[in-house]
Amino acid sequence: MAQIKKKEIRQAMLDAAYKLFSKQGYSETNIANIARTAGVAPANVYVYFPSKLEILFSIYEPWLTKQFDALEKSLRRTTNPRQRLRKILSTLWRDIPSVDNGFANNMMQAISVANGRDGYSPALRLAIEERLARLLEDCLPASDRIKARDLAGVMLMAFDGYALNFHLKGGAVCPARQLTLFADILVARPQERGRLPVVKAEARPTNPAAADGRERAAR
Repeated sequence: MAQIKKKEIRQAMLDAAYKLFSKQGYSETNIANIARTAGVAPANVYVYFPSKLEILFSIYEPWLTKQFDALEKSLRRTTNPRQRLRKILSTLWRDIPSVDNGFANNMMQAISVANGRDGYSPALRLAIEERLARLLEDCLPASDRIKARDLAGVMLMAFDGYALNFHLKGGAVCPARQLTLFADILVARPQERGRLPVVKAEARPTNPAAADGRERAAR
């Protein structure tokens, strides 16, 4: 006889998983942990979810959608293309990677170990990329709007990196100066791009051996 699924049991599992993912991360959480926290038997979890990855997706999709809903709402108050783009970048590269104790990093952990049996689907990623592209189209010069989808893909790859960085480097986020520079480059007219400020890279010695010798002499 098939077991009857109950919404409150499913939600208890999702709440338990969210609590554990937020506190200790996807990699350190297993089905037994989720079941114990939800007050159910581990076998019952598989009645509702085929894998731990499916549990995460059931949490992450509405969570990420909520972040983009809030971003779109905030953009309604801004008409200046440069300011809109800075807001998009700030949300994507600073706010979302850090919110809820860096919850976004759970997806980075999950995808890094996912395989065909886990049931990974790129549907959410593609939907978010399309949504981001539409937001970018409202900010870019008319000649560059055709590139919005490609730019969205690049920006989401950077988002993955910042989500990982927040986890690995104790809450590090994208520097504001980099956001400003990137936004200025994207919204600048072609004739203006050559006049944008250059972020200088840290100087490196041309002779590493000589530099090592100077460092030892200074000690």
